[in-house]
Amino acid sequence: MRSEQRTNANERRAALARLGAVLHYCRPRAYPLAAATAICVASIAGCSQTSPNDPPPPPTSTASSSDALAVYAEFWRLSQLAMQAPRSQDWSVPLATVARSQALDDLLLEVRNYASLSAHVDGSVTVAPQLDPTIAPTMDRVAVLDCIDLSGSRLVSDTGSGVLDDEQNQSTRYRYRAELAREGERWFVERTAPALAEPC
Repeated sequence: MRSEQRTNANERRAALARLGAVLHYCRPRAYPLAAATAICVASIAGCSQTSPNDPPPPPTSTASSSDALAVYAEFWRLSQLAMQAPRSQDWSVPLATVARSQALDDLLLEVRNYASLSAHVDGSVTVAPQLDPTIAPTMDRVAVLDCIDLSGSRLVSDTGSGVLDDEQNQSTRYRYRAELAREGERWFVERTAPALAEPC
């Protein structure tokens, strides 16, 4: 019995000694400034090393932005075809491949208005899209800032009654903003906002 008590007492003393060593090591210490700086730098460097099991960094949005701008260009190509021949077919099907929500609704409304007026666009609209510098692109959303130039186009009647544009009061160059959203692997123009009061 006494032997067991001595053994237990020795184990407790050894455990207390180990605990004291740990507490001493973890206790805050005063280091000279240069030494403290070196320790901090070494600690940061050690923690910043990439482990083989670390996940790869997320891809940049550069490729996504390029894909979005390509869809935006196709949006304008199809839009101009629809404006030039609004009654030639049901444009809702091809336009729905590049646009949705407000952007698609507004565009289809304009095409149908031209068709109801027996009018079409003669010539072409010039666009100069770029990424909107005020809105950072992400993997799933991209904002476009464009400059629309209508000087090379005009709205004319199918019946030969002349130009229907209000050329004296019409803004021929203005800012145009668009937002594109990604769904799966596809991009869609989701919102459009012409800014007629902002010449470019």
